[in-house]
Amino acid sequence: MSILEDSLRHLVAASPLWQPPAPAVAACSGGADSLALTDAMARQGEKDGVRILVVHVQHHLRGAEAERDAALVEAYCREHGLDFRRMDVEPEALAREEGLSLEEAARKLRYEALEKCRKEAGASGIFLAHHQDDQAETVLLNLLRGAGTRGMRGMLPVSGYLARPFLEITRRDTEAYCGEQGLEYCLDSTNEDLTLKRNWVRKKLLPLLETQNPRIRKQLAQAARLAASDESYLEELAGRYLRAYGREVFGTFDVKVEKEFGELPLALRSRVIRILVRKAGGAELGYDHVEKILEMIARGVGNKALDVPGNVRLIYLNGRLMAGKNQRSREAERADKLAQKERQRNERKN
Repeated sequence: MSILEDSLRHLVAASPLWQPPAPAVAACSGGADSLALTDAMARQGEKDGVRILVVHVQHHLRGAEAERDAALVEAYCREHGLDFRRMDVEPEALAREEGLSLEEAARKLRYEALEKCRKEAGASGIFLAHHQDDQAETVLLNLLRGAGTRGMRGMLPVSGYLARPFLEITRRDTEAYCGEQGLEYCLDSTNEDLTLKRNWVRKKLLPLLETQNPRIRKQLAQAARLAASDESYLEELAGRYLRAYGREVFGTFDVKVEKEFGELPLALRSRVIRILVRKAGGAELGYDHVEKILEMIARGVGNKALDVPGNVRLIYLNGRLMAGKNQRSREAERADKLAQKERQRNERKN
Protein backbone atom coordinates (compact mmCIF):
# COMPACT_ATOMS: atom_id res chain seq x y z
CA MET A 1 0.00 0.00 0.00
CA SER A 2 1.42 3.41 -1.00
CA ILE A 3 1.51 6.47 1.27
CA LEU A 4 -1.06 8.19 -0.98
CA GLU A 5 -3.43 5.23 -0.97
CA ASP A 6 -3.12 4.93 2.80
CA SER A 7 -3.83 8.65 3.18
CA LEU A 8 -6.97 8.61 1.02
CA ARG A 9 -8.30 5.46 2.67
CA HIS A 10 -7.71 7.00 6.10
CA LEU A 11 -9.70 10.10 5.10
CA VAL A 12 -12.61 7.91 4.04
CA ALA A 13 -12.54 5.81 7.22
CA ALA A 14 -12.24 8.91 9.42
CA SER A 15 -15.50 10.40 8.13
CA PRO A 16 -18.34 10.31 10.69
CA LEU A 17 -20.59 8.94 7.93
CA TRP A 18 -18.38 5.90 7.37
CA GLN A 19 -20.25 3.52 9.66
CA PRO A 20 -19.34 -0.15 9.05
CA PRO A 21 -21.09 -2.37 8.22
CA ALA A 22 -23.68 0.08 6.80
CA PRO A 23 -23.46 0.58 3.02
CA ALA A 24 -22.13 3.87 1.62
CA VAL A 25 -22.90 5.74 -1.60
CA ALA A 26 -20.03 6.99 -3.77
CA ALA A 27 -21.06 9.80 -6.15
CA CYS A 28 -18.91 9.24 -9.22
CA SER A 29 -18.90 11.48 -12.29
CA GLY A 30 -15.90 9.74 -13.84
CA GLY A 31 -13.44 12.56 -13.23
CA ALA A 32 -10.15 12.06 -11.40
CA ASP A 33 -11.52 13.33 -8.08
CA SER A 34 -14.61 11.13 -7.87
CA LEU A 35 -12.86 8.09 -9.32
CA ALA A 36 -10.08 8.39 -6.73
CA LEU A 37 -12.69 8.66 -3.97
CA THR A 38 -14.64 5.68 -5.30
CA ASP A 39 -11.51 3.55 -5.51
CA ALA A 40 -10.37 4.52 -2.00
CA MET A 41 -13.85 3.71 -0.67
CA ALA A 42 -13.86 0.36 -2.44
CA ARG A 43 -10.49 -0.60 -0.94
CA GLN A 44 -11.43 0.56 2.54
CA GLY A 45 -14.80 -1.14 2.14
CA GLU A 46 -13.13 -4.48 1.57
CA LYS A 47 -11.28 -4.06 4.85
CA ASP A 48 -14.27 -2.84 6.87
CA GLY A 49 -17.03 -4.94 5.29
CA VAL A 50 -18.80 -1.93 3.77
CA ARG A 51 -20.77 -2.38 0.54
CA ILE A 52 -20.22 0.54 -1.85
CA LEU A 53 -23.00 1.66 -4.15
CA VAL A 54 -21.55 3.77 -6.97
CA VAL A 55 -24.06 6.28 -8.35
CA HIS A 56 -23.51 8.17 -11.60
CA VAL A 57 -25.94 11.02 -12.29
CA GLN A 58 -26.41 11.63 -16.02
CA HIS A 59 -27.51 15.23 -16.64
CA HIS A 60 -27.83 14.93 -20.45
CA LEU A 61 -26.01 18.22 -21.00
CA ARG A 62 -22.89 17.12 -22.88
CA GLY A 63 -24.18 14.63 -25.43
CA ALA A 64 -21.79 11.85 -26.40
CA GLU A 65 -19.15 13.04 -23.94
CA ALA A 66 -21.53 12.52 -21.02
CA GLU A 67 -22.42 9.04 -22.27
CA ARG A 68 -18.71 8.25 -22.43
CA ASP A 69 -18.34 9.28 -18.77
CA ALA A 70 -21.25 7.05 -17.73
CA ALA A 71 -19.81 4.11 -19.65
CA LEU A 72 -16.39 4.58 -18.03
CA VAL A 73 -17.85 4.56 -14.50
CA GLU A 74 -19.98 1.51 -15.25
CA ALA A 75 -16.96 -0.33 -16.70
CA TYR A 76 -14.89 0.51 -13.62
CA CYS A 77 -17.62 -0.86 -11.34
CA ARG A 78 -17.97 -4.03 -13.40
CA GLU A 79 -14.22 -4.60 -13.30
CA HIS A 80 -14.04 -4.11 -9.52
CA GLY A 81 -17.27 -5.89 -8.61
CA LEU A 82 -19.03 -2.78 -7.29
CA ASP A 83 -22.76 -2.08 -7.40
CA PHE A 84 -23.50 0.55 -10.04
CA ARG A 85 -26.56 2.72 -10.55
CA ARG A 86 -27.13 5.31 -13.25
CA MET A 87 -29.62 8.08 -12.50
CA ASP A 88 -30.91 10.13 -15.45
CA VAL A 89 -32.13 13.67 -14.77
CA GLU A 90 -33.36 16.55 -16.94
CA PRO A 91 -32.08 19.85 -15.52
CA GLU A 92 -33.07 21.90 -18.59
CA ALA A 93 -36.75 21.11 -17.99
CA LEU A 94 -36.52 21.95 -14.28
CA ALA A 95 -34.68 25.21 -15.02
CA ARG A 96 -37.56 26.28 -17.29
CA GLU A 97 -40.27 25.21 -14.84
CA GLU A 98 -38.79 26.83 -11.72
CA GLY A 99 -36.85 29.72 -13.22
CA LEU A 100 -33.50 28.36 -12.05
CA SER A 101 -30.13 28.60 -13.70
CA LEU A 102 -29.05 25.41 -15.45
CA GLU A 103 -26.33 24.91 -12.83
CA GLU A 104 -28.82 25.31 -9.95
CA ALA A 105 -31.28 22.90 -11.55
CA ALA A 106 -28.58 20.30 -12.21
CA ARG A 107 -27.33 20.53 -8.65
CA LYS A 108 -30.82 20.20 -7.18
CA LEU A 109 -31.66 17.13 -9.28
CA ARG A 110 -28.25 15.56 -8.67
CA TYR A 111 -28.61 15.70 -4.89
CA GLU A 112 -32.20 14.48 -5.05
CA ALA A 113 -31.09 11.49 -7.15
CA LEU A 114 -28.22 10.69 -4.79
CA GLU A 115 -30.49 10.92 -1.74
CA LYS A 116 -33.04 8.61 -3.39
CA CYS A 117 -30.30 6.02 -3.90
CA ARG A 118 -29.05 6.45 -0.33
CA LYS A 119 -32.48 5.85 1.13
CA GLU A 120 -33.15 2.82 -1.04
CA ALA A 121 -29.78 1.30 -0.16
CA GLY A 122 -30.08 2.11 3.55
CA ALA A 123 -26.66 3.79 3.25
CA SER A 124 -25.04 5.75 6.05
CA GLY A 125 -24.03 8.61 3.78
CA ILE A 126 -23.30 9.98 0.34
CA PHE A 127 -19.59 10.53 -0.24
CA LEU A 128 -18.60 13.43 -2.51
CA ALA A 129 -15.14 14.11 -3.91
CA HIS A 130 -14.88 17.87 -3.31
CA HIS A 131 -11.30 18.79 -2.43
CA GLN A 132 -9.23 21.76 -1.25
CA ASP A 133 -9.19 23.42 -4.69
CA ASP A 134 -12.99 23.15 -4.90
CA GLN A 135 -13.23 24.66 -1.43
CA ALA A 136 -11.06 27.64 -2.39
CA GLU A 137 -13.18 28.21 -5.50
CA THR A 138 -16.41 27.98 -3.48
CA VAL A 139 -15.24 30.53 -0.91
CA LEU A 140 -14.28 32.98 -3.65
CA LEU A 141 -17.56 32.43 -5.49
CA ASN A 142 -19.50 33.10 -2.30
CA LEU A 143 -17.51 36.28 -1.67
CA LEU A 144 -18.16 37.45 -5.24
CA ARG A 145 -21.86 36.85 -4.62
CA GLY A 146 -21.75 38.97 -1.48
CA ALA A 147 -22.10 36.18 1.09
CA GLY A 148 -21.19 36.73 4.72
CA THR A 149 -19.69 34.41 7.33
CA ARG A 150 -21.97 31.54 6.29
CA GLY A 151 -20.67 31.79 2.72
CA MET A 152 -17.09 32.05 3.94
CA ARG A 153 -17.34 28.61 5.53
CA GLY A 154 -17.61 27.05 2.07
CA MET A 155 -18.47 23.35 2.00
CA LEU A 156 -18.65 21.33 5.20
CA PRO A 157 -16.89 17.97 5.73
CA VAL A 158 -20.27 16.60 6.84
CA SER A 159 -23.65 18.12 6.09
CA GLY A 160 -26.63 15.91 6.83
CA TYR A 161 -26.02 12.71 4.88
CA LEU A 162 -23.33 14.33 2.70
CA ALA A 163 -19.67 13.54 3.43
CA ARG A 164 -16.70 15.32 1.87
CA PRO A 165 -13.62 13.50 3.19
CA PHE A 166 -11.21 15.01 0.63
CA LEU A 167 -11.44 18.69 1.61
CA GLU A 168 -7.88 18.56 2.95
CA ILE A 169 -6.26 17.25 -0.25
CA THR A 170 -5.76 18.83 -3.67
CA ARG A 171 -6.80 18.11 -7.22
CA ARG A 172 -3.20 17.10 -7.94
CA ASP A 173 -3.41 14.49 -5.17
CA THR A 174 -6.44 12.81 -6.75
CA GLU A 175 -4.84 12.86 -10.20
CA ALA A 176 -1.64 11.38 -8.73
CA TYR A 177 -3.68 8.65 -7.04
CA CYS A 178 -5.38 7.75 -10.33
CA GLY A 179 -1.97 7.58 -12.01
CA GLU A 180 -0.59 5.44 -9.21
CA GLN A 181 -3.51 2.99 -9.40
CA GLY A 182 -3.69 2.98 -13.21
CA LEU A 183 -7.20 4.44 -13.23
CA GLU A 184 -8.46 6.00 -16.46
CA TYR A 185 -10.57 9.08 -15.79
CA CYS A 186 -12.64 11.51 -17.86
CA LEU A 187 -12.00 15.16 -18.68
CA ASP A 188 -15.02 17.47 -18.84
CA SER A 189 -14.74 19.84 -21.83
CA THR A 190 -17.12 22.33 -20.19
CA ASN A 191 -14.43 23.01 -17.57
CA GLU A 192 -12.76 25.20 -20.22
CA ASP A 193 -15.84 27.41 -20.66
CA LEU A 194 -14.89 30.72 -19.03
CA THR A 195 -18.45 32.04 -19.26
CA LEU A 196 -19.17 29.75 -16.31
CA LYS A 197 -18.16 31.69 -13.19
CA ARG A 198 -16.59 28.74 -11.37
CA ASN A 199 -14.34 28.08 -14.36
CA TRP A 200 -13.36 31.74 -14.50
CA VAL A 201 -12.44 31.64 -10.80
CA ARG A 202 -10.43 28.44 -11.35
CA LYS A 203 -8.67 29.47 -14.55
CA LYS A 204 -8.26 33.21 -14.10
CA LEU A 205 -8.83 34.52 -10.57
CA LEU A 206 -7.03 31.88 -8.50
CA PRO A 207 -3.87 31.86 -10.69
CA LEU A 208 -3.81 35.67 -10.45
CA LEU A 209 -4.08 35.53 -6.65
CA GLU A 210 -1.34 32.92 -6.56
CA THR A 211 1.08 35.42 -8.11
CA GLN A 212 0.75 37.38 -4.83
CA ASN A 213 0.30 34.41 -2.49
CA PRO A 214 1.30 30.93 -3.71
CA ARG A 215 -0.50 29.36 -0.72
CA ILE A 216 -3.83 31.10 -1.38
CA ARG A 217 -5.80 27.87 -2.00
CA LYS A 218 -4.71 26.33 1.27
CA GLN A 219 -5.28 29.55 3.19
CA LEU A 220 -8.78 29.99 1.76
CA ALA A 221 -9.58 26.44 2.85
CA GLN A 222 -8.21 27.22 6.32
CA ALA A 223 -10.32 30.39 6.48
CA ALA A 224 -13.35 28.28 5.58
CA ARG A 225 -12.69 25.94 8.51
CA LEU A 226 -12.43 28.88 10.92
CA ALA A 227 -15.60 30.47 9.53
CA ALA A 228 -17.43 27.14 9.85
CA SER A 229 -16.41 26.89 13.50
CA ASP A 230 -17.57 30.44 14.27
CA GLU A 231 -20.80 29.99 12.31
CA SER A 232 -21.62 26.74 14.11
CA TYR A 233 -21.26 28.42 17.51
CA LEU A 234 -23.32 31.49 16.58
CA GLU A 235 -26.05 29.36 15.00
CA GLU A 236 -26.29 27.31 18.18
CA LEU A 237 -26.82 30.50 20.21
CA ALA A 238 -29.44 31.75 17.73
CA GLY A 239 -31.09 28.34 17.85
CA ARG A 240 -31.41 28.60 21.64
CA TYR A 241 -33.31 31.88 21.23
CA LEU A 242 -35.64 30.30 18.67
CA ARG A 243 -36.29 27.33 20.93
CA ALA A 244 -37.12 29.68 23.82
CA TYR A 245 -39.23 32.23 21.94
CA GLY A 246 -40.29 30.54 18.69
CA ARG A 247 -43.11 28.21 17.74
CA GLU A 248 -44.57 26.33 14.78
CA VAL A 249 -48.26 26.38 13.88
CA PHE A 250 -49.47 24.42 10.84
CA GLY A 251 -46.27 24.86 8.87
CA THR A 252 -45.88 28.53 9.73
CA PHE A 253 -42.98 29.52 11.98
CA ASP A 254 -42.85 32.61 14.15
CA VAL A 255 -40.65 34.08 16.83
CA LYS A 256 -40.98 36.83 19.44
CA VAL A 257 -39.02 39.91 18.33
CA GLU A 258 -39.65 42.36 21.15
CA LYS A 259 -37.37 43.48 23.99
CA GLU A 260 -35.39 40.23 24.32
CA PHE A 261 -34.73 40.14 20.58
CA GLY A 262 -33.59 43.77 20.49
CA GLU A 263 -31.06 43.05 23.24
CA LEU A 264 -29.35 40.34 21.17
CA PRO A 265 -26.14 41.26 19.31
CA LEU A 266 -26.66 41.89 15.60
CA ALA A 267 -24.78 38.66 14.80
CA LEU A 268 -27.49 36.69 16.62
CA ARG A 269 -30.49 38.73 15.45
CA SER A 270 -29.50 38.20 11.82
CA ARG A 271 -29.04 34.46 12.38
CA VAL A 272 -32.38 34.10 14.14
CA ILE A 273 -34.02 35.56 11.03
CA ARG A 274 -32.01 33.37 8.64
CA ILE A 275 -32.84 30.20 10.59
CA LEU A 276 -36.52 31.18 10.74
CA VAL A 277 -36.64 31.57 6.95
CA ARG A 278 -34.84 28.27 6.40
CA LYS A 279 -37.32 26.50 8.70
CA ALA A 280 -40.13 27.85 6.53
CA GLY A 281 -38.48 26.41 3.43
CA GLY A 282 -36.86 29.59 2.18
CA ALA A 283 -33.49 30.11 0.55
CA GLU A 284 -30.38 31.47 2.25
CA LEU A 285 -30.86 35.21 2.80
CA GLY A 286 -28.38 37.84 1.73
CA TYR A 287 -27.36 40.92 3.71
CA ASP A 288 -29.91 43.22 2.03
CA HIS A 289 -32.88 41.01 2.89
CA VAL A 290 -31.83 40.65 6.52
CA GLU A 291 -31.37 44.42 6.79
CA LYS A 292 -34.89 45.06 5.41
CA ILE A 293 -36.41 42.57 7.85
CA LEU A 294 -34.60 44.14 10.81
CA GLU A 295 -35.82 47.58 9.67
CA MET A 296 -39.39 46.27 9.48
CA ILE A 297 -39.11 44.97 13.06
CA ALA A 298 -37.50 48.21 14.31
CA ARG A 299 -40.34 50.33 12.87
CA GLY A 300 -42.78 48.24 14.89
CA VAL A 301 -45.69 48.84 12.51
CA GLY A 302 -47.99 45.82 12.57
CA ASN A 303 -49.18 43.68 9.66
CA LYS A 304 -46.25 44.55 7.41
CA ALA A 305 -45.07 41.84 4.99
CA LEU A 306 -41.97 41.11 2.99
CA ASP A 307 -41.31 38.36 0.42
CA VAL A 308 -37.90 36.70 0.43
CA PRO A 309 -36.16 34.11 -1.82
CA GLY A 310 -37.58 30.61 -1.66
CA ASN A 311 -41.21 31.76 -1.95
CA VAL A 312 -41.45 32.67 1.73
CA ARG A 313 -43.41 35.57 3.15
CA LEU A 314 -42.47 37.28 6.42
CA ILE A 315 -45.15 39.15 8.39
CA TYR A 316 -44.54 41.34 11.45
CA LEU A 317 -47.54 41.43 13.78
CA ASN A 318 -47.98 42.07 17.51
CA GLY A 319 -44.31 41.79 18.34
CA ARG A 320 -43.82 38.50 16.47
CA LEU A 321 -42.19 37.74 13.13
CA MET A 322 -43.98 35.02 11.15
CA ALA A 323 -42.55 33.07 8.20
CA GLY A 324 -44.44 30.72 5.90
CA LYS A 325 -44.63 29.52 2.33
CA ASN A 326 -46.38 32.06 0.14
CA GLN A 327 -48.82 30.77 -2.45
CA ARG A 328 -48.92 34.06 -4.31
CA SER A 329 -46.17 36.65 -4.51
CA ARG A 330 -46.57 40.27 -3.55
CA GLU A 331 -45.85 41.13 -7.18
CA ALA A 332 -48.79 39.01 -8.34
CA GLU A 333 -51.08 40.65 -5.79
CA ARG A 334 -50.00 44.13 -6.90
CA ALA A 335 -50.55 43.16 -10.54
CA ASP A 336 -54.08 41.96 -9.71
CA LYS A 337 -54.87 45.19 -7.86
CA LEU A 338 -53.61 47.30 -10.77
CA ALA A 339 -55.65 45.22 -13.21
CA GLN A 340 -58.72 45.64 -11.02
CA LYS A 341 -58.24 49.43 -10.88
CA GLU A 342 -57.84 49.51 -14.66
CA ARG A 343 -61.10 47.58 -15.11
CA GLN A 344 -62.89 49.99 -12.76
CA ARG A 345 -61.60 53.02 -14.73
CA ASN A 346 -62.76 51.46 -17.99
CA GLU A 347 -66.19 50.71 -16.50
CA ARG A 348 -66.55 54.35 -15.36
CA LYS A 349 -65.63 55.57 -18.86
CA ASN A 350 -68.29 53.37 -20.38
